[in-house]
Amino acid sequence: MKAKTQLLAAVLLAVSSLAPAWAQSFDAGSNGSLGALNVTDADLTVDLPPDGRLHYTTVNVAAGRTLRFKRNALNTPVYLLAQGDVVINGGVSVDGGNAPGSPPIGGAGGPGGFDGGKPGFGAEFPPGDGYGPGGGVAGDSSDSTTGAGPAAHASLGNGPAPKGITYGSPLLIPLMGGSGGGGIAGQPGTGGGGGGGAILIASSTKVEINNSGEVVARGGNRSGSGRNAGSGGAIRLLAPRVAGSGAVNVLGGNSGGWENNGRIRVDCLDKTALTLRFQPLNQTTVGANMFVAPSVIPRLDLVKAAGKEIPLGTGNTVQVQLSFNSDTNQTVTLRAQDFNADVPIRLTLTPDSGPRIVIDTNIVNTAQNPATLIIPVGLPVNNLTTIHAWTR
Repeated sequence: MKAKTQLLAAVLLAVSSLAPAWAQSFDAGSNGSLGALNVTDADLTVDLPPDGRLHYTTVNVAAGRTLRFKRNALNTPVYLLAQGDVVINGGVSVDGGNAPGSPPIGGAGGPGGFDGGKPGFGAEFPPGDGYGPGGGVAGDSSDSTTGAGPAAHASLGNGPAPKGITYGSPLLIPLMGGSGGGGIAGQPGTGGGGGGGAILIASSTKVEINNSGEVVARGGNRSGSGRNAGSGGAIRLLAPRVAGSGAVNVLGGNSGGWENNGRIRVDCLDKTALTLRFQPLNQTTVGANMFVAPSVIPRLDLVKAAGKEIPLGTGNTVQVQLSFNSDTNQTVTLRAQDFNADVPIRLTLTPDSGPRIVIDTNIVNTAQNPATLIIPVGLPVNNLTTIHAWTR
């Protein structure tokens, strides 16, 4: 009996030593340069660096406190990286904003999300569609049947109002936020709700969201009685151990069954204490992709628009405004690198006023790397137009 007891103790000791071993083998990518983040005395808003990557040793958000982030110039997602434990008893928010009444503009997208469409200003200036790959359609009214529509992301908004287009991957690679709802006509009208942002929370040891804690990337609400809410964003949790019974929420704006929700992804090795309250559960996946990003990241860049050269690294959002008497026949040049495939592309031109233009095409990135494609487009004059390009 004594020998069996000693053997059992040795086995248990060997098994218990495995957890630190595989925990130590995972690197969340933090260099620890920002030290420990403790949100304990008051709510905190952190300025995002140009690449969106925040390098901490540990992260602690106390109950009753909320951690938020200020968008950077490229509006990248938030990459909250820690060498040690991330413990959330309060809130971490990348919510999209509601459309304000004054000034009458669209709601701001959360970091990594997209803004709501612009409101109309009389008959000469119709409202604009929502921004982002699933932007909602602008409308002449807030009528829930024929008026401005909700943005989409992982799912479409409910109801008969015109809707955006679904997009993105359940793996959240790449990490993309929610889109904005459509603007509404008026003198002035009202803007669409902003899309929920996108956040990766990664730890080399543990991410724990306790019962009072929550991580949220909700879409901004509709305007009045309309359906022009922003879609929910994206939340990815990555660590050897993800635990807790807190809330993780990517619901669309006013999402009382509206279904214009975002995506949640959890990647971990130890799931024994994973009892988080996912909203919505049907857009949540769990796996073990134990990397912050693939070693080779394919990229799609806008490198020229209406004669304007765009430096690499600018991001996938470019704005152009043609002066009066300009030629509306212009071109946009896209550059694809490291896809090693025939890549389906969606090019979207969203003016501040009036409907967007969507062009679906392909760029062949096989024999040539990088490969470029010149696309003829028609641009409105004296109307600031936001140009995006995504893979389909």
